[in-house]
Amino acid sequence: MRSARSDSLPALASIAALSRPMSTPEYYHASIGTHARTLEPARKIVAVLEGDHAISIDRWQAALDAVSAVNPGLRLRLHGQRRATRWISDAPAPRVVQLPARQWNTRSSFGAEFLIERPLSLREGCNVELLLLPRAGESTLVVLHTHHAIMDGAGAMHMLQELFRALRAEPLLGSNCTYSDVDLMREQRVPRSESRHVKTTWLTGEPSGLERGDDWRRIALGKPRRNQLARVAAALAEFMHRHSDLPALIAVPVNLRRHQPGIVSTGNYSAMLHVALQRGEGADAFREKLSALLASRSDAFYPGALDLVRWLPMPWLDRLLSRTPENFHRKRAVETAVISNLGRIDPLHYSAPGFTLRDFFVLPLAGSAFSILTCVDDRVDLALNLPRVLASNGRFDAIEAHLRERFPA
Repeated sequence: MRSARSDSLPALASIAALSRPMSTPEYYHASIGTHARTLEPARKIVAVLEGDHAISIDRWQAALDAVSAVNPGLRLRLHGQRRATRWISDAPAPRVVQLPARQWNTRSSFGAEFLIERPLSLREGCNVELLLLPRAGESTLVVLHTHHAIMDGAGAMHMLQELFRALRAEPLLGSNCTYSDVDLMREQRVPRSESRHVKTTWLTGEPSGLERGDDWRRIALGKPRRNQLARVAAALAEFMHRHSDLPALIAVPVNLRRHQPGIVSTGNYSAMLHVALQRGEGADAFREKLSALLASRSDAFYPGALDLVRWLPMPWLDRLLSRTPENFHRKRAVETAVISNLGRIDPLHYSAPGFTLRDFFVLPLAGSAFSILTCVDDRVDLALNLPRVLASNGRFDAIEAHLRERFPA
């Protein structure tokens, strides 16, 4: 692997403010959901923590203020248009919002619409909220609500760990990176990618029906197993191969911070790798193929032609790429499934006097078979989203039953 930063990138150092051009992947994420004629919701990061609760809202806000002061990525908003669009950390500070109790059991999207429907404005801010939601007994949900254009899963976990450091009166790490995901990729100078888009099909078969929207479920996968990601990928590929001989294309978000050890940031530094599994190939094949892609640094490959999309207004890009009333029931599969692996969650990192973590998960993104894998206290969960045209005719029940069979408690 190439070394860390060369002189073409600024040195890593603590920062209190941020101003830089928006990257093309950030522009893409910000565009989704901006056109009145598309069916996609805004791309959001919604992380949910459940625990015992005896912390006042004022104390939560004081901790959030402290975190925001040393992590300017929590105060970003957009300036300019198209190619001139840039981030500046001049948005209103993140806020804590007390919500009324809701009838939501946290195991599915049923009753969770209020989280996705909360508005965020990338141009006006604020774009980071901490939502407090009382539960039965002494339990409370603490929800991080933000936009994927400014934060990825690793960034959300850094922000939340900072929050609990503040609540425990520990020193904060802050942020130290002023450059973007694309700056980091270009620094690697990877000449080509071994990650390929190949013809594939949807996880559950061809779209059926005309019901719009998405549903997600948290599927319990028992205790953690060695090579958990590879095992889940193989199980999903096996299910797809029930109805197709095409390769199953499993997409895996990769944390680009691995190319620059020492980056501490709430930002979005994720890239996608694609692993094709043929019928009969299992977890070992997936692990070997993913390892080869990582060794070749394919996640850091960045074709400059992608920057052309920033010539388009955001609503135009949304209209070009998203589901619409005309195409939502016949969209072509770009990949079979996405698996974002957050790994093992240490409750000590997300606890403080007055709050002891019991559960942690992140809502999967809409639009595809998008899943997020987590492990808390030796309990593995897969939060799996399916568009309703892919979940129809009992297919969500079928994939859930398949996964429970492959991963018994």
